[in-house]
Amino acid sequence: MPFLLAACLVMAQAPGLLDRTLAIVSGRTITLSDARTVLALGLVKGGEVDADVTQRLVDRQLMLLEADRYEPPAPPDERIEARLADVRARAGGDEALAGVLARNGFTEGRLRAWVRDDLRVAAYLQQRFVADERRADLIADWLSDLRRRAEVVILPQ
Repeated sequence: MPFLLAACLVMAQAPGLLDRTLAIVSGRTITLSDARTVLALGLVKGGEVDADVTQRLVDRQLMLLEADRYEPPAPPDERIEARLADVRARAGGDEALAGVLARNGFTEGRLRAWVRDDLRVAAYLQQRFVADERRADLIADWLSDLRRRAEVVILPQ
């Protein structure tokens, strides 16, 4: 009986669920807090975390993995700072941005890395795909191929 009481006390004090995995892309995890943060900051379009947002995050990760293979140059610090200033303004200022980051377990360093990676992917896409009327279709076909070749696990929401 004392063991049962001790077990109940330990379970009552156990922390709640910290985060939930939405998807795993070639060993890299996309979490619910990732999705909430980037939605709140306007880094990914959508209203709430749903299957579409999860797929956009999976696609982003696939593109980033592909861009990493070709090692595009890091964007200049000025471009990163300009994009961070846009994010800060959309969030409602420094204090509001800090609140969004804190609520979701994101750090400023992680946000900076996210923005840098977004700029790297954009540069890769610009270099690889000609800007014409077929560009969107070419990118969609390329992404479809990346999905087929990668290990992607999307977990039920």
